[in-house]
Amino acid sequence: WWFWDPVENASFMPWLAGAALIHSQAVTEKRGSFASWTLLLAIAAFALSLLGTFLVRSGVLTSVHSFAADPSRGTFILIFLALVIGGALLLYALRAGALGNDDPRRGFMPTSRETLLLANNLLLAAACAMVLLGTLYPLLADALGLGKVSVGPPYFGTLFLLLMAPLVALLPFGPLVNWQRDQASRALAMLAPWAVLALLLGAIAWWMAPQGALKAAAGVTAAAWVALGTARFVWTRLRGNGRFNAEMVGMLLAHGGVAVFLAGALLVEALNVQREVALSPGQTLQVAGYALRFEGVDHQQGPNYSADRGHVRVLRAGREVALLHPEKRAYASGGQMMTEAGIHARLNGDVYVALGEPLGNNAWAVRVHVKPFVRWIWLGALLMALGGFVTAADRRFRRP
Repeated sequence: WWFWDPVENASFMPWLAGAALIHSQAVTEKRGSFASWTLLLAIAAFALSLLGTFLVRSGVLTSVHSFAADPSRGTFILIFLALVIGGALLLYALRAGALGNDDPRRGFMPTSRETLLLANNLLLAAACAMVLLGTLYPLLADALGLGKVSVGPPYFGTLFLLLMAPLVALLPFGPLVNWQRDQASRALAMLAPWAVLALLLGAIAWWMAPQGALKAAAGVTAAAWVALGTARFVWTRLRGNGRFNAEMVGMLLAHGGVAVFLAGALLVEALNVQREVALSPGQTLQVAGYALRFEGVDHQQGPNYSADRGHVRVLRAGREVALLHPEKRAYASGGQMMTEAGIHARLNGDVYVALGEPLGNNAWAVRVHVKPFVRWIWLGALLMALGGFVTAADRRFRRP
């Protein structure tokens, strides 16, 4: 579901910097700490957004996601990037000291919420730097005459996992630990039963998974750990004053979104099934509990294209659940060929059917992907975004 394409990375880097910024801003607001670092993160997030625009629109990257590439536009964006970011960094260098360092509230102990948020920032910043290096290194190597270099999923996936695993492990502790100082044993005692339950759920996933047992167990364990830790904070709050302001509700939504996202991302990696077969009309393919019956292909004319349109019935437990129409389109302008997949979308997983090439005797190459829980990825992202909007709606952040 994620291929570490350079254009995907260009949109991901500002998100990582922005996530670090949100958490750093919380420390600056509550405790008066990290003010200079928060400002630098704000500059970095904006700079990475402009850099992403340059990479996508200038044509320096080769990607299926690049669009409207124009070297002259890229030159303008690069100049604008240099002026804006150069000016911002110059002002930061000149004025960062004016933020002051004499606020007595800024001291904190190693076992405190500030420390956890600092770890959060360091891990997110390191992940962002790792993605930036992997995205730009092939361009720099080519520009310096070092040859063509490809940086792919083995680099990104391994390092990103190493950086995000401790972040996920620490996430439930953040809301439960007090500002400035706390006892580590207190938070550990509150979360220990939920850690055991998360591990138990992961073991069940390991036992039940038809394939990819390790990834399935990791996904369920991580998602359950974050979700149960968040629920433990809610229970603690309800037993206290029972009040939740908009900022707190936004945090709960965002952390819940992380749990849903983790479940979706790791389960689809574990349980994804892909098949490519030759099918003639009337033949049926059995895959991941679905029966896909190929009904044949006909030719249709669209508004600006002609298409070979397939017909595939999707059955589950003997009952038809969808009729899909994958297409191969030839556009009149330039003769470009495009594939339009037929998609059967459900909350617990999607079925994708794509039409390949004709093989003779009415047979066609057909590609089928079954991606369980892939919708949970987008649901988790929506919950995180909703959490951001709810937090922004907090009256304390509105100017009078």
